[in-house]
Amino acid sequence: METKDVKLKNPRAKDVALPVVMTIAGSDSSGGAGIEADLKTFSAFGVYGATCITALTAQNTTGVKLFEKTSQKLLAEILKANLEDFYGYENAPLKVVKTGMLTKQAIEEIAKHDIKVKFVIDPVMVSTSGSQLFDLDGIKYSVEHLMKNAYLITPNLPEAKALYGLFKSPSEIGNIEDFKRFVVELSNLLKCKNLLVKGGHIPFDQEGNFSKNGCQVIDILYESESQIVTLFSSGYINSENTHGTGCTLASAIAANIAIGKTLADAIAVAIDFIHNGMSQMTKLGHGNGPLNHNLTPNIQVTRVIETDGNELLKFDDANTFVDFLTSHPKVKQTWRNYVEHPFVSKLAENSLPFENFFYYLKQDYHYLIIYARMHGLLASKAPTYQQTHAAATIIGEIINEIEHHKKRLKVYKVDYERDIEDLKPGNACVEYCDYLINIGEKEDFLGIKVALAPCLHGYAEAGTYGKKLRAENPVKIPEVYQGWLDEYASDWYSKADKEGRLALNALVADGITRPRAEELVDIFNTVSQLEINFWNEVLDMSTCV
Repeated sequence: METKDVKLKNPRAKDVALPVVMTIAGSDSSGGAGIEADLKTFSAFGVYGATCITALTAQNTTGVKLFEKTSQKLLAEILKANLEDFYGYENAPLKVVKTGMLTKQAIEEIAKHDIKVKFVIDPVMVSTSGSQLFDLDGIKYSVEHLMKNAYLITPNLPEAKALYGLFKSPSEIGNIEDFKRFVVELSNLLKCKNLLVKGGHIPFDQEGNFSKNGCQVIDILYESESQIVTLFSSGYINSENTHGTGCTLASAIAANIAIGKTLADAIAVAIDFIHNGMSQMTKLGHGNGPLNHNLTPNIQVTRVIETDGNELLKFDDANTFVDFLTSHPKVKQTWRNYVEHPFVSKLAENSLPFENFFYYLKQDYHYLIIYARMHGLLASKAPTYQQTHAAATIIGEIINEIEHHKKRLKVYKVDYERDIEDLKPGNACVEYCDYLINIGEKEDFLGIKVALAPCLHGYAEAGTYGKKLRAENPVKIPEVYQGWLDEYASDWYSKADKEGRLALNALVADGITRPRAEELVDIFNTVSQLEINFWNEVLDMSTCV
């Protein structure tokens, strides 16, 4: 008998804070709806899912065969356990509660707890296959004890009409204006904060009239506090992959609320996720098949909605896009903390211990390798072949810099090939590089350029700042420090800084919408903070692993 010894690498420890969303819903044995769909969706959007299962079902894509309710005693213990662990203390991770298929017993237990997080309620009454999952008494009980003051309720049109019917007979909906009035009236009757009525059951034609052969679907959000009505319009998708769409939509909205998106943005991103999941799936099962939960969602709102070109921000050579980013209220202080970092001051004042600078050189070596890979990702997403060539040229320059780094390290008795373990990246470097790679995979050409911009332009300003400090307080500086300051304050680097600014300007020459600009501001600010963290670790090597 042959024995093989397989040794696994130990993963690097890394703190990742995940917000928690708890789903209180039924289980779907086929995996396309209910708790199972909720958990898949939470994972897709990067949040942690906790569960409280209200019922077990025997079902598949053709229908629900049988279900058994969870006992009230067990429901009470499940809720108690989750809330004790994830809620009720400072910085508790539970951010949102999402509900699906509910029983009267579940509602009674929820009502016993004063849970002060946002509730997203998907009033599941009938499954996609037509199986009834909620009786009239249960609906009434939910309205009286749960839906009032809920943050968001997400019924489809049949569910919305059933809810409306608890108060009075609903009017027929013949066009979009009728639909809008219906949603506002229902919101007032339910007394919830926000109401989203999904329009998949009522397609409209181009003129906005109901038509069984309509080409567009309208989902309507009414925000009662601001009294704003938002219409989310999209093309009608002729697909049988509809099992679990309601559960998934509500879960996607809940997840995006948990990570800090506005309600309207969360809904737009969630709708896009549903549409892609329906469209990019080979049918499973003999009934209404599930959608594809394994897709990477589009998290940038501007990539899922069309803009009309209003309020385009434009820039010129005197007022560059980089100037806009660095002076933005979200970025201004972060940027100053970066380019005037104590690391630079200590280099200028000759007060940085050499062992710290040596550590910096090794960390920068690793960063440059990822920086080169990022330009490879940039080249793969370049809109023109000229931009592909430019990115490839930069890669060549970075490789030259890496080789220069290797020679520089050899001066200090470090050989890359021999001492590779000694060049292990620190936590700050890993965090920075991981973020860049994540941006490289998810963002477009402009987004990647913005993520790479703080390194180029920040070092230019930091170099100038360091040279200024040195001129004001002359000291005898070791050659290695002087070389660093001279390099980033040099004419050639100043030229690279200027060319980089103009290159970014060229990408937004036709203007950029404010929402997209704000997304890029967030990326720029995050990377600037990662640069700060990089230098912080150099100054405090006790935090290194």
